[in-house]
Amino acid sequence: MAVESRTTRSLKNIIAGVIFKITGILFPFIIKIVMIKQLGVEYLGLNSLFTSILMVLSLSELGIGSALVYNMYKPIAEGDDERVCALLKIYRNIYYAIGGVITVVGLILLPFLRFFISGKYPSDINIYVLYIIFLFNTVISYYCFAYKKSLWEANQRNGTDNFLASIISVCMYVMQILAMITTKNYYVYISIMPICTIAQNLLRNYLVNKMYPQYKCRGTLEKGFGKKLFIKVRALLGHKIGYTVLAAADSIVISSFLGLKQLAIYSNYYQIINSLIGLLSVVFVAITASVGNSIITSNKKKIYENFSTLNLLGNWLVGWVSICLICLYQPFMRIWMGKSMMFPNYIVLLFVVYFHTTLFGKITLTYKDAAGMWEQDFWKPYIGSLVNIIVNISLCIYIGVEGVLISTILVMVFIYFPWESAVVFKQLFRRSMKEYYSRMLLYTSVVIGNGAITYFLCSLLDDTGLLTLIIKALICLVIPNVVFLLVYYRLPEFKDSKERFKDIIRMRMSNSRGWHND
Repeated sequence: MAVESRTTRSLKNIIAGVIFKITGILFPFIIKIVMIKQLGVEYLGLNSLFTSILMVLSLSELGIGSALVYNMYKPIAEGDDERVCALLKIYRNIYYAIGGVITVVGLILLPFLRFFISGKYPSDINIYVLYIIFLFNTVISYYCFAYKKSLWEANQRNGTDNFLASIISVCMYVMQILAMITTKNYYVYISIMPICTIAQNLLRNYLVNKMYPQYKCRGTLEKGFGKKLFIKVRALLGHKIGYTVLAAADSIVISSFLGLKQLAIYSNYYQIINSLIGLLSVVFVAITASVGNSIITSNKKKIYENFSTLNLLGNWLVGWVSICLICLYQPFMRIWMGKSMMFPNYIVLLFVVYFHTTLFGKITLTYKDAAGMWEQDFWKPYIGSLVNIIVNISLCIYIGVEGVLISTILVMVFIYFPWESAVVFKQLFRRSMKEYYSRMLLYTSVVIGNGAITYFLCSLLDDTGLLTLIIKALICLVIPNVVFLLVYYRLPEFKDSKERFKDIIRMRMSNSRGWHND
C-alpha cells in the first residue's frame, strides 16, 4: 500500500478543516438571528463576554498542545512507539493540572463579574450561574481525554478530528436553535454546550484508541526532558497569552466601558472576520506538520524556496479575502442584521485592516511554529500584550470601538510581524530579510490597489438586496484574482507553485501519491 505524501495529507486536512469551519460559520449566523429575535440583543452581548473571559482563562491550552505535537514529530516518523507513549503520559498529567488551574482561577473571578458589564443586563439571568456553566464547559475537556487529539495532529490526521467536530457541532447548533424557539430559555440553550463537549471528547477517545492501539500512557523519558519541555511550554504560554489578549481583550474592554449592546454589534462584525481567520487558518494548520517534516528532511535552500512559494500563495489568499471583505461587509450586514445593528464605513475599513494584518505574515509564523522556535522571541507577547491593553483601554475611552481595533493593528504591524520575521530569518533561514520585506511590500501594495479597483466597480451598483450582493461577490471572485495573476505571473514563486500543482495533477492521474522527496 502506497504511503501518503505530506502534500496529500495536507490537502485532505485542508478539505476536512474547511468543511468543519464552514459548519462553524453558517450555524452561528443563524443562531445570532434567532437569539436576537427570541431572547434579545443583550443575551448576544453576554454570550460574547463570557466566551472572551473563558478564552483568556483557557489560553488555547496554554501552548501544551503545540509543544506536544512538536515533540511527537520525530518519534512517530521513526516508529518509536515507547517514546510516544511516554510523551502521552506526561501530557495527560499536564492537562489535568491545567484543568485544575483554570477551575481555581475561574472561581476566583466569580465575585468580580459585575465589573465586566457596563450598564444593565437581562433581569431574568443570574450571571454567576451562567458563568459557572461556561466555566464547566471549558474545564471538562481537559479532564476528558483532550490530550488524545495530539495523536491525530502529529500523524497529520487533523481531518479526522475536524470531521468528528463537524458532526457534533451540527447536532449542538440544531439543538440550541430548537431550544431557543421552543423554550425561550437561555439556560437551556447554554446547557447543551457542555453536553456536546463531553460527547465529542468521548468519541474522540474511542476513535483514537481504535486507530492507534499501540499508544498508551506509560513509560518514562530521559532525565532533563522535563526541563526542556518546561522551557518550550513557558515560551509557548507567553505566545498564547499574547494572541489571546489580542483576540479576547477587545470584547472585555468594550463590555466594561461601552456596554453589552455595543459589544453585540461589535461581536457581529468580529464574528465574520474571526470566522474567515479560522477558515484560512485551516490551511496554515493543515500544512504545519508537513512544513515541520520538510524542515527536518530538506536543506536550507529548499526550505526557503518552499517558504517563498507558500508566502506568495498565502498572501494571494489573504489579500483576496480582504478585498472581498471591503466590498461585501456592509451589504451583508445590512441583509443579516439590519441598519440598526451596523457600524459606519470607516470602522468597517478598520476591521478589514485588522483582518489583513492578522494573517499577512501567517506563513512566517507557520514556519516558526513548525520549527519549534518559541523561546527566541520570548518577550514579544508580553510586550505586545502590555502595549495592547494600555492603548486598547485608552483609545476605547476616548474614541470608542475604533480605538480597540486600532490598538490591535498597531501591535500586529509594529511588534508581532517584525519580531517574528526576524526570528525565522535569523535562526531558520540564516539569510537577509531584504528580499522578504520587498516581497511583503509588493504584496501589500497590490492588495491596496487591487482593492481600490474592485471597490470602485462594486460601488457602481446600488445596494438593493441579495441580488446585488451576489453580483458584487462575482465581481470580487473574478477581478482581484485576474489582477493578482497579471502582477504575479512573472515571479519565480508563481512559476514554482504552478509546477507543483501540475505535479499534483499528473501524480493523481497516474495514481501516485504526491511529492515523496519534497
